[in-house]
Amino acid sequence: MIAGMRSLSRSLNNAMNSERSRLSGSAVELLTTLAIGLGSSFEPLVSILFPTLLALCGRTNKVFTARARACILAIVEHTQLPSLLPYLAELGSHKSVFARLTGAEGVLACLNCCNPPDLEKDLRARIVEDFIKSTARDASADVRKASKKIFEAYKTLMPGRVEK
Repeated sequence: MIAGMRSLSRSLNNAMNSERSRLSGSAVELLTTLAIGLGSSFEPLVSILFPTLLALCGRTNKVFTARARACILAIVEHTQLPSLLPYLAELGSHKSVFARLTGAEGVLACLNCCNPPDLEKDLRARIVEDFIKSTARDASADVRKASKKIFEAYKTLMPGRVEK
């Protein structure tokens, strides 16, 4: 299944990037269904398909952005892969408020869904800390509010690192 999806990745990425909302929507729905069906086996496809999905959050069309956000949260929830954190953290510096908010919601979902020992690794914990620092001073009140929720979840998961 994974090998077949790798061979289709270029077409799937092109379909997601399409200006035609029906085509893009079908591709995003396929990605959501794949993530739900494959679970943690979705990991080999993350580096191929997830960046395109994140790029959809920066669009101005709400239909595209809402679909992308729902798919991102479904992928985080159903795959429970901590390897998604760096991709989501990149959205923290995006120029679009919606993209930054989606990144914050994705990071929060990662903290709530992923296995805590996986998140306690120094690199991943540092990614979350840097994300909190950058979004805590965001111009958007919604992003700051999400950042506060991330910090509360982070405090609960890793109380020893908060004191540092």
